[in-house]
Amino acid sequence: MKRVAESALVDLINYPDEERNLEFKQSTPWSNSRFRAKITKSILGMANIRDGGTIVIGKAQQSDGTFETIGMSQDDFNSFNSDNMKDFVRDYADPFVTFALKKRTINGRRFVLIEIEEFEAQPVICKRDWSDIMHRGKMYTRSRGGRPQTIEVPTQTEMREIIIMAVEKEIRRFYERLSHVGIQVTPSRPEDQESFNHQRADLT
Repeated sequence: MKRVAESALVDLINYPDEERNLEFKQSTPWSNSRFRAKITKSILGMANIRDGGTIVIGKAQQSDGTFETIGMSQDDFNSFNSDNMKDFVRDYADPFVTFALKKRTINGRRFVLIEIEEFEAQPVICKRDWSDIMHRGKMYTRSRGGRPQTIEVPTQTEMREIIIMAVEKEIRRFYERLSHVGIQVTPSRPEDQESFNHQRADLT
C-alpha cells in the first residue's frame, strides 16, 4: 500500500471540491447499512480508475453545492474499523480491493480517510447485489466531467481506459516473469532501429 504524507492528507481534507479521485461524505456511522453500501460502491469504482482515489468522511455538502469541513461525531468516528470494513467490501468485490483506513484528528475535528489502490491485475466487478445501490456483475468507475460520482461503466471511453490499464499491468508482469528466469528483454526504441540500419549499411 502506498504511503501518503500527513501534509497530503491534510490537503485532501481541506480541498474545496470533489474530483474523480476524491469523494466527500458527511459524518455517518459505519453501522448505517445504506451508507456502508454507498461507501463500498465508491471503493469499487475508485479501484477501477488510474491511481485509485480517496474518500474523506467528515465533510458536509451545503445547499449551494459547496463542502464544509465539519468533522465527525465521536460515535461515528469510533464506528469505523479496518477489519470490519475489509470483510464487508470483500463480499462485494471480485477480485479483492486494496485500501487503507486512516483516522485523523485535526484542529479538534475528526476525519476518516479511505485510500483506495487501483486494481492490481484485473478490473474489479461487483459480485453481489445490495438493494438498489450495487448490482451483481456490474463494473463501476468514477464519472468524467460534471459532478464526480460513482457509476456503472457508461461508454466505450471508460471501458477502454480500464482495458488499457489491465493490458499495461499484464505487460509489466510478463517482463517481470522473464526477468525472474534470467531473460533480460529491453523494449525496442526508435534509436535502436536507427542504429541497426546504420550497422546494416556498413555491411553492404
